[in-house]
Order: sequence, then structure tokens, then C-alpha cells
Amino acid sequence: MNSFLQKINSKLKILKNFFNINPHKHWNFLVYTFLTLVFVFVLFSFYLLSEIRNEKIFQVTTTQKDNPILIKETLLKNIINLYDKKAKKVLDANTTLVPYNDPSL
Repeated sequence: MNSFLQKINSKLKILKNFFNINPHKHWNFLVYTFLTLVFVFVLFSFYLLSEIRNEKIFQVTTTQKDNPILIKETLLKNIINLYDKKAKKVLDANTTLVPYNDPSL
């Protein structure tokens, strides 16, 4: 029983010493933690890459069902006419002079 209590006491001392301010130990802990996380993410990325190459996940299937017409022909013609009118206005503005009254007269 006494050895068990001594083991617990030593573990508590180690835990207590860990929480004392020691920047070197804490920076090491952070660096090792993040390096481990980066290593795990890289391994997971390679796993995903291999699964995608083997066509096991993230595959897009196309179905040849009746494709609905998204834009009606009359609507498309109206849009083309609007852009033709705008192009004509721009061409007219570039080729003709803007009429204005001289304020000094």
C-alpha cells in the first residue's frame, strides 16, 4: 500500500512540475504536438489521394437522363437583342461627338 501511495505521489509531483513555468519544456511540447499533427494530416492526405486514384471515393457519376432545357429560346433572343442595342449605343457614342451648349455664350 505504501509503494502505491509513493507512486501516486511521484506522479502528482511530475504533473505539478509540468505546470510550473518552464518555457523550454512547453515549447518542446507544442512543437512536438504540432509536428505530430502535421505528420498525421500528411498521412491522411496520402491515404485520400490513394483512395481517389483507385476510384473508391469521391467519384462523380453522370447519368444520361433527359436534360431539361435551362434557358428558353425566346429569353435567349431577348438577351441577345439587349446586348446588340448596348453595343450599338457604345459604337454611336464612340463615333459621334457629344452635343453640348457652350456656357460662355
